[in-house]
Amino acid sequence: MEKKNMPTEKTMDRMEQILKKIEDGRTVTLEELRSAGFILVVDKDFGRVVNRPHLKKLKGSLTKDGCIEPVSIFFGAEYFEAYPERELTDLNDGDKKYTKDSPEVPEVIFVADGVHRVQAHVELLSEDESYKHTLRFRHVETVLPIDRWIYVRNTNNRNWDSKDCSRYIAAQTGYEKSNLTTAVKWQEELKLGEKYAYTILNLSDTYKKKMLSEYMEAPDKGLPMVLKGVEENIDRGGRILHAFRVCWRDIPKMVRNSASINMFIEVYNACGDSMKEAVVSLLVLFFTTLDKTDAESVAGEKDNDGKVRLLKECWDKFSKDIEDGNLKAEYERRASEAEKEFDDLFGEKEEATVSEAVPENNKYHGKAIYQPNGKAGEYSGWACNFYNGCSNQCSYCYLQKGRNAKIYTPTPTLQKAFKDGDDPINRFRKELTANLSEIQKHGLFFSFTTDPLLPETMGLTAKAVRICMENDVNVKLLTKHADFVVPFFDYLSAGGGFDEEVCKKHVAFGFTLTGHDELEGNSSPNLDRISTMKQLHDRGYRTFVSAEPVIEPEISLLIIRETLDFCDLYMVGLLSGEKDYGKDDVRNLVDGLLGLPGEPKIYLKDSVVKMLKLDRSTLPENFVGSGYNMFG
Repeated sequence: MEKKNMPTEKTMDRMEQILKKIEDGRTVTLEELRSAGFILVVDKDFGRVVNRPHLKKLKGSLTKDGCIEPVSIFFGAEYFEAYPERELTDLNDGDKKYTKDSPEVPEVIFVADGVHRVQAHVELLSEDESYKHTLRFRHVETVLPIDRWIYVRNTNNRNWDSKDCSRYIAAQTGYEKSNLTTAVKWQEELKLGEKYAYTILNLSDTYKKKMLSEYMEAPDKGLPMVLKGVEENIDRGGRILHAFRVCWRDIPKMVRNSASINMFIEVYNACGDSMKEAVVSLLVLFFTTLDKTDAESVAGEKDNDGKVRLLKECWDKFSKDIEDGNLKAEYERRASEAEKEFDDLFGEKEEATVSEAVPENNKYHGKAIYQPNGKAGEYSGWACNFYNGCSNQCSYCYLQKGRNAKIYTPTPTLQKAFKDGDDPINRFRKELTANLSEIQKHGLFFSFTTDPLLPETMGLTAKAVRICMENDVNVKLLTKHADFVVPFFDYLSAGGGFDEEVCKKHVAFGFTLTGHDELEGNSSPNLDRISTMKQLHDRGYRTFVSAEPVIEPEISLLIIRETLDFCDLYMVGLLSGEKDYGKDDVRNLVDGLLGLPGEPKIYLKDSVVKMLKLDRSTLPENFVGSGYNMFG
């Protein structure tokens, strides 16, 4: 790793002086730490969820009285000695990460408690010239492990509530699928209450907040079943919650009202065990098709008992109706119509979600531009989707599965969030301008919900790329087509003023290469894609390969070897679900990548790293991170 901003002899002397003060148990100021070249870092997975209103409150307190208690810190070397497998994040630049092998470790200061005081203080310094208070830092002297100290500090001071504890546990368990991670996700996305979320998942009122603290006191005992759950019931909970959302699509606040789940559980508990699965399906159909007038009447009841009573009356009528086969078919038809109405109302919020991870706080989510999560987030920190659906018709396509299947179409369709005409590109320009400084840092990826270089999509893609070029934004385009070059550049140059040198500076072309044409429907053959990639690289453009999904490890390695001379970055990820290869085959693939000549830039996606339990910090420098900037 290249070490930038190396300390000078003068700053080294200053650093020694500050270190001496810290070791003597004295406090130091933020200004002293900065002037000596220290780097403040945080563990993003361990800490409170802070929103803007909370930060505003903190700033008001600091403006009035200053910070009466020093920020608690540990040395980076201490932290990495205790937790060598972890990664810390630069407090000033969320894209900068540090591991035990980073050369900057001697300058790293880990903020264990008071991150939000630091944020508030720094914002006040830049916003208010009259703000003159000092923020001080003190090293923690303790015999406790650092994690334990942070936990005790925050629970004793009551800084953490149950949501903070849940978020911490979710992070520490790697967001493995569980009741807890699902409840965290629902709280973040839909503002559901904790107790309500667990009641939907367990179909019982068994959740207690103390379960969180008990687990954190003794994590070796594992998550209690109420927090852990089983996959079958987690999926069932998702179906139930979706039915509630469809039911109350015109009265969204009712999704968070407990009347629906209370009535659901009453009916569920009243039936025998052999009937429970069938009753769940019928209840889901009932809520999906509840008449709007009835829904309004239920919502209008003053108390929950009244709401539950009306819902049960509607259920009694529904139960009699579905005994008639013709009426049951009518309910199923109404369910399809209700689902369509729901998609029309809320589709844009669902459509861009192409990952399964719990989203981080405060991520931007516009109609055209957004910050992806999870697997998609490994490709890019910012992305743009104009269309849903794709005519490539690849058999392994994730867009045809799971929650995305509801919005998938075999031909690209403009997202429902947009009107026809100039609305998509006008919205794009507005959202790009609003986030310009961040997108200039990270670039923009096209696209996760379609192929951006299809005949149906490339016109709008070209308009957006021109806007990016005009605003110094780097763009990555990923396609499975080889025949786009002439028409796409015609679109780019339409209207005049096109400068190809600027285009070469800001645009990279990527190609998905699996070596299996038979699985990729209407896509161009892999060999044609390779030929087009070489043509563009020879023309002066950056190129990259998405070797994902890996269908056969040996073929993926062969493709990479054959394209080394005209590819600037490889992204390697495994096939989701059932595979025809195992861990040994993936190990052989990685060994082959390690032995490639010329040290090509390679990013191993988390699917590879987790299968082989690799430590990224031990890989050679040409194995880059997800934030690697191929534009230099």
